Amino acid sequence: MRITRPRIAIIESLMQHDGPVSIERIHQDIGANVCDLVTVYRCLSAFENLHMVRRSYLHNGTCLYELTLGNQQHYHISCKSCGKTEKVDYFSVEGMERMLQDRGYTEVTHVVGFFGMCPTCQQTAIPHTREIAPPMTRSMTPLVPEVQS
Repeated sequence: MRITRPRIAIIESLMQHDGPVSIERIHQDIGANVCDLVTVYRCLSAFENLHMVRRSYLHNGTCLYELTLGNQQHYHISCKSCGKTEKVDYFSVEGMERMLQDRGYTEVTHVVGFFGMCPTCQQTAIPHTREIAPPMTRSMTPLVPEVQS
C-alpha cells in the first residue's frame, strides 16, 4: 500500500478520537481539500482489509471506524438516543466460529455490538416515552369482535 497524503490524514484523524468515528466525521476532520468522501470510504476499506481499523455500527446501521494498532480487542455499547459509544471488555466467540466451521461454513466472521440508552439519556427522557406495552402471552387473546352468523 502506498503512503499518500489522504491516507496519512485519515489515520491522523482516527488517532485524534478516543473511540470509533463515522466516515463523515473523518472527512469533516481532514477537509474536502485533502480528499473527497469516496476516497475516505476506499481508504478505510483498504485499512480494514489490512486489519489496521475495526468497523462497528450504531443502532441505525451507521458504520464507525477506529484504529486497531496497539489497541486491545474490545466491543462497544452505543446509546440509541445520543450516539455516545463506550468500550466493552472483549470476550471470545472463537468457539462459536469453530463450531460453525465444523458445520461446513468457511470464511466465518462476526460482528458484535451492543445498543441501549445511556444513564444520561435515561435521566432526560420524558417519562411517558419509557412506557412499553407488555408482550402478549398465550393467556392473552387479542380483542377481536366475534362475528355472529
